Amino acid sequence: MFALMFWLGYRFLGFTRYYESGGKAPYVPHPDGAAGFLPIGGLTSLKYWLVTGHIHPTQPAALVVFLGAVAVSVALKKGFCGWICPINFISERVSPVWRKVFKKNVVPPKWVDYPLRSLKYILFLFFFWAIVLAMDVNGLHNFLDGDYWKVADVKMLSFFTDMSLVSMIVIGFIVLMSLPIRNFWCRYLCPYGALLGIIGLVSPFEITRDKEKCIDCGKCSKNCPAYLPVDQRRKIVSPECTSCMTCLSGCPTAAISYSTPGGGYSLRGKAFPVLLLGIFFGIILVAKLTGHWHESVSEADLMRLVPIAPSLMHP
Repeated sequence: MFALMFWLGYRFLGFTRYYESGGKAPYVPHPDGAAGFLPIGGLTSLKYWLVTGHIHPTQPAALVVFLGAVAVSVALKKGFCGWICPINFISERVSPVWRKVFKKNVVPPKWVDYPLRSLKYILFLFFFWAIVLAMDVNGLHNFLDGDYWKVADVKMLSFFTDMSLVSMIVIGFIVLMSLPIRNFWCRYLCPYGALLGIIGLVSPFEITRDKEKCIDCGKCSKNCPAYLPVDQRRKIVSPECTSCMTCLSGCPTAAISYSTPGGGYSLRGKAFPVLLLGIFFGIILVAKLTGHWHESVSEADLMRLVPIAPSLMHP
């Protein structure tokens, strides 16, 4: 999935270069999947759809990817974060550097950890209030019909390709903090993950520990990137669980299962990623077949807006 995101980014860079050059650079078609990096716009598009009954034609892929992430969470908890999100992938590659040098990562004490974890929920509540509660139909039209949303993906790209000093400092701080603390961004600051974690609480699946098989080795909790006390509970019900399955794969006695209540149905091995990716890409396929995937921004608007996208302000 990270390789796919990287490829989309590369294609999108070629797309923007064509319009920034006034059509002199080689033409690259717009990779619609790049709009998946715009979850706030996806939430706005979702409200527009619910209020008007129509899917807005500008950047519809943002809505589709948002719905895919939500659908995965409804079925398989915060599985989008654990298996699809590229930021989570990067975080998981960074923290072992610290662990290799200092033998273990830093686990903040509860009096620090709990308040910091609340930050991502506060950020999510802000966006929920600003979009779902405060934005009326006119506000939805002003945003989704405006120039800003037409090239919001280009503006997002420019954030990384033409980074300001403040942005570099903030991103550098997050990367540095991700060395000692596993998944620093995901654990404390990501509002998208906060939403998916809350939605994931309705999932029929849960991490369950069989006390009879358990030998109290503690490997399940040691492996858990969310620091959940798997070895101390019969089942884990937490918005922090990303369904990464490391507690299962690290258990020497198969005492941990990912199953429906009472162990009625369990997901193990290849069944989990196949189901997860089937749900996510199934929704994208339906969107493509029904004509709700490709953007509808005109060629004239792209020629006009892409070169000035970094300077456009939110309406």
